[in-house]
Amino acid sequence: MKALELSPLSLNQLTRDLWGQFDCSAIALLAGLASEKCYQPKFYKAPGDSREVVAAFGYQAYGMKVTPGSILYAFYLPCVPVPGDLTTSAPPPFTVQITDVSMEHKWFDDPVASLFLSNYKPTYQSVTDLQQGSFPNLICAPYPVVGTGMFEVEIWNTSNEEQRLQLVLGALEVCG
Repeated sequence: MKALELSPLSLNQLTRDLWGQFDCSAIALLAGLASEKCYQPKFYKAPGDSREVVAAFGYQAYGMKVTPGSILYAFYLPCVPVPGDLTTSAPPPFTVQITDVSMEHKWFDDPVASLFLSNYKPTYQSVTDLQQGSFPNLICAPYPVVGTGMFEVEIWNTSNEEQRLQLVLGALEVCG
């Protein structure tokens, strides 16, 4: 008898199968890969460490190489608590456009605000230093990486202050 596939992501107590939410559907699509030995989790960050600080209303383009055969499944963009107000949380303000260079495919019709890529599902909250863990924002369907695996990530700082910006993509990298 074949056992039902269970994804480790479904163990998150804040993820429930509710109408209008696609996290459960995305988790179900990824569940079969959880026990596969040919994939391992990997994170890709854009922009690079030396280019994270973006000037006020600045622009940063970054080339990101993802191993072909990998599967992109989530954005890791935590909401940051506002100092003194633990009820209000938001990611740093910026917009982003991701282009799959091999497919000449833009992920979004127009650059999308960081608020739509973040996912405020806290997993823990530190009382002393406002550090917070968060469940990732799952992509509605896993995105297979084909061709060269080159992506262009364009980031626009929409704040009137210089800020450190980063967008982390979760991937299941094919083991070779």
